[in-house]
Amino acid sequence: MQIFLLRLCSTAVLFLLLFHNFSIGQVVFKEFPDYQIRSSDYIFFDISETRSIIPLIGKWFVRPFNDEEAKKVSVSVPSIFEGRGELIFEKNFTLTPNQVSQNILELIFFGINFSADISVNNIIIYRHGGGEYPFKFELPRDILRSDVENLLSVRLGYEIDSKNTIPLKQRFMYPKNNGGIAGDVFIHLKPNIFISKTNIKSILSEDFKNTELIVESVIRNNAIKTFEALEEEPPEFNLMISIVNKSGEILQQFPSNPFFLERNKDVTQNQVLKINTPDLWTPENPKSYLIKLELFHADSLLDISHKSISIFNFISNENSFSLNGNDFKLKGVTYVPSNNIYGSLLPYEQMEYDITLIKDAGFNTVRFLKCVPHPYYLRLCEQYGLLAFIELPINGLPSGIVQDQSFQNRCKEFLTNYITFYGHQLSLAAIGMGGGYLPEVDSHISLISNLSKIVKDRSDLVTYASFSNLDFQQIEYLDVYGIELLNLNAKDVGETITQLQNDFGPGKIIVSEAGYTVNAGGSDGYVNDYSFEAQAKYFEQLLTYSDQINLAGYFVNTMIDYRGDYASFLSGYNQENIYRIGLLDENRNTNRITYKVLYAKLNNLEKVTIPIGSKKEDAPMGFIIFGLVLAIFMGVLVNSGRKFREDASRALLRPYNFFADVRDQRIISAYQTTLLGIIIAAVSALIAANFLFFLKTSLFFEHSVLAFANPLISNVTNYLLWHPLPTLFWLTLFNIVFLVIISILVKTGSLAFRTKVYINSAYFTVIWSLIPVVLLIPVGIVLYRVLVANVANIYIYIGLVLIFIWILYRLMKGIYVLFDANPGKVFFYCILFSAVVIGGFLFYFELESSTVQYLIFTLKQFNII
Repeated sequence: MQIFLLRLCSTAVLFLLLFHNFSIGQVVFKEFPDYQIRSSDYIFFDISETRSIIPLIGKWFVRPFNDEEAKKVSVSVPSIFEGRGELIFEKNFTLTPNQVSQNILELIFFGINFSADISVNNIIIYRHGGGEYPFKFELPRDILRSDVENLLSVRLGYEIDSKNTIPLKQRFMYPKNNGGIAGDVFIHLKPNIFISKTNIKSILSEDFKNTELIVESVIRNNAIKTFEALEEEPPEFNLMISIVNKSGEILQQFPSNPFFLERNKDVTQNQVLKINTPDLWTPENPKSYLIKLELFHADSLLDISHKSISIFNFISNENSFSLNGNDFKLKGVTYVPSNNIYGSLLPYEQMEYDITLIKDAGFNTVRFLKCVPHPYYLRLCEQYGLLAFIELPINGLPSGIVQDQSFQNRCKEFLTNYITFYGHQLSLAAIGMGGGYLPEVDSHISLISNLSKIVKDRSDLVTYASFSNLDFQQIEYLDVYGIELLNLNAKDVGETITQLQNDFGPGKIIVSEAGYTVNAGGSDGYVNDYSFEAQAKYFEQLLTYSDQINLAGYFVNTMIDYRGDYASFLSGYNQENIYRIGLLDENRNTNRITYKVLYAKLNNLEKVTIPIGSKKEDAPMGFIIFGLVLAIFMGVLVNSGRKFREDASRALLRPYNFFADVRDQRIISAYQTTLLGIIIAAVSALIAANFLFFLKTSLFFEHSVLAFANPLISNVTNYLLWHPLPTLFWLTLFNIVFLVIISILVKTGSLAFRTKVYINSAYFTVIWSLIPVVLLIPVGIVLYRVLVANVANIYIYIGLVLIFIWILYRLMKGIYVLFDANPGKVFFYCILFSAVVIGGFLFYFELESSTVQYLIFTLKQFNII
């Protein structure tokens, strides 16, 4: 019955949510004060004597789409907003005649969430299909104006769904997702004759003492006719490439040859330079070279571009990872860019500070988890000595969604854009296909293989995927198989890991994310689960065990606490939806014992002692007190008179005769019935509260609730899970209302049978049919302790299900006696009505959020089906 009651409770919550959405139809912007582009990094922004940028951050104007009369609101960009809808962002910018005629203008967005149509001077020139990845495109010269201001418009639509968007609506422990122009916007100016594309590849010799730098450059000639008229023959050009130091002095120069290039044509130049005993990039010694590319026409300098290159070789072998020919162990941490106010919108100074925290902690690799990182993070990884792993932000995909061709196409488009923009970032070591995969699901295997092939066709990067189950099978084009561990010690699945290492090779298996949630805060020792001390012990054991089994690598999950759209049951209750899983809190405080333990272990310092402590009992005394009070009230009610004892005995043992008396309007105390109903409601609440408190750290239960993709349902459920005493009150109140509603439904249902039934008779029938519930008072007192002991849980579940079925049977029996109708007919309509209510509830959420598909996937994920 409690399952049924909880589902109806969720229905009530749904109606509240619908009203809430209807009554509030606005978005709330969050703007970062004094945000500045770090244009001083001329290498990252490709600024030189011939190249420059025009920042388009700062003041924009926003209005709702399809309402041209609406007042435009000033908003700073980059910024984010909460809510969903379709908005028009507008920005005026000016260009000089020389800028328009003598330059190629490229518009660059570092992040738009979600889909957007981009217009310049009311002409749509680019359509962004969706996703927060960076992108760029050239501005057509013929639509630009130098005499008056130009108007840049972005029609942005933000709405995440459960089937087509990346990320999807159901996002387990994903960072908070907000709409808006969340990244830098600027125009990159390059001369008309320019180096349009540069690919730099280093090939190390077998002994890693020499390297060849292969530079593939594409030069384009977009000069206007005035330049072409200078010569009758096509002009001759020369591309000079050299390695320079920070002062600009040439250290080594590539050989070059003159070439001809006609207007509106391009040409590819390949140049090779051999370097003896190169300085190889490693996390301990992150040295890089500065490549200077200069394009000349005769003695006239046309274009200059600078590229930073780090020379290293990172591959995944069968036995281990290899960096520059040496065995290399991934000592990684996952990282989610986050701010307690502005979400993933961080200034450059904060980005750099976070990367230094990761580096100083002793990690050599960072995995950007469930997010699209700002491109500057990869620049910082190169400078500070961190290998970067990025990935598609998809996780936990139902088979039906994976098999949908449109979703597959969106994944391929997303990944292709990923490689296009991030592929030249030299610290990038691997691209992931996402996480939460099930190896036994064929559609998952097919998607991983297809996406990995795209990466292999377009780059030399390592490919990886993360799995929530460990029945791995060989996947074509996939290099590394990741194991996901959440609140589960690697040692507990040690035999499986060892077998996988034997089957696939030690270098192919890593722990892609090992996390431990904290909901108990600090305690006196690690014997108390979900405390900071227990988290510290968990990670200490992970690092020790990884050394013992020669694990190729691991990623501690995660560096910093962050916030999400959905409540995390595992992280305890908080109104801000903070995921307490990081080594540091949101303020980057380094006082957590988990950080201190890992810092000491990774940097080979003196071991930090983690106190053992003493086990604390978390069983609420309120359950015992509440149950005893109910037992006392029930005792008082039983001893209130012989008539009540006789009625109770007959209702329990001879229900047909009792319900016949109710139908015939025999005397039954309404006062005693009401008290009995309150006790029944309270006992039901006690049983439900026990189960909810037991499920507060159930990963399966959290995934099941998340399948509804409703933040309000998640928040309400999380509150009930972590507040047992208020839960008793609210569930008791809900059950009382529910009993009244059922009574009204019984009264209404009598009309279909053309039987006159009084409301008091329907009320008495409903209450007295549930009298077996009071027998569960002793169960409610000790239920949580028994469930935690986990010695007879399966029998408890079976027993309560049987009692639930018995109560339903009694209720239907009371109804057919009350209606004086055929039992089969009443049973049929009662079951049909219940099926329609439950089915309608699920059908709505299936249409809205594909809930049924996600529930089925959850059952598969936890090996229930």
